[in-house]
Formats: sequence, C-alpha cells, structure tokens
Amino acid sequence: MTTEKIEQDLSCVEAYLLDYYDVVVDFDIFGLDEYWVEDRTVTIDNSKDEKHQLFVLLHETGHVILRDREDFNEAFPDVERERVETLKEEVMAWEEARKLAKKLNIELGPGWILNYRDSLQRYAAWSVGLENE
Repeated sequence: MTTEKIEQDLSCVEAYLLDYYDVVVDFDIFGLDEYWVEDRTVTIDNSKDEKHQLFVLLHETGHVILRDREDFNEAFPDVERERVETLKEEVMAWEEARKLAKKLNIELGPGWILNYRDSLQRYAAWSVGLENE
C-alpha cells in the first residue's frame, strides 16, 4: 500500500464521516485517537505512521456508526457502563470498520489484523483489571 493510496483512503473515510454523520476529523500531534461524541469529532494522533492513522480512523468511524444506531443505548446501557460493555463496543467497532473498508474499497492488508489484535488484547486485559501487568 503506497503512501499516496493511504492518504486517499484517509481522505475517503474523512469525507464519509462528514457526509453521512456530520463528524469532523482532527489530525493533530495531540490527537488522542478517540471519537468525541459531544463534539462530533474524531481526533487522530498524526505523529504515528499513516497506515496506523488509517486503521485508527476506520475503527473510530466504527464507533460513530454504532453510536448513530437507534438501538445503541439498548445494546450499551449508559447507566454505570461496565468494562465488559466497553469491550463489546470495541469488538463491534472493529467489525464495523472492516465492513466500511470493504464498502469503500480500502485494502486493509496484514497490518490490519495485527493492529486489531493488539488493540483488543489491551482492552481485554483492561476489562478484567490486568491493564497494569
């Protein structure tokens, strides 16, 4: 995957977020790789390599897609949200990201699964209180 192709893919996902969800993307060295629901903004740490930024942007878009659904609060109750519910959302956001990449003809390549696994392993450890081990 060339740098030019990755930049095109980043722009494509950014346009998708703006067009379909009215969510803006802020690429910033201080970006926290998060979707800020109230601000309708996804922040991306642009000090990381562009492929990593693409994977994170797709994943955060997965959160946007999930949170836009009418049944989101039913599937993920807001009251005292448990860690396991957060883990569930993380898994589902990665799956939505994969579906979106396919829809937008974005080739993920082998780095995708490594990024996906690393992220979910950290969340799984956190969900059972092992994040400091």
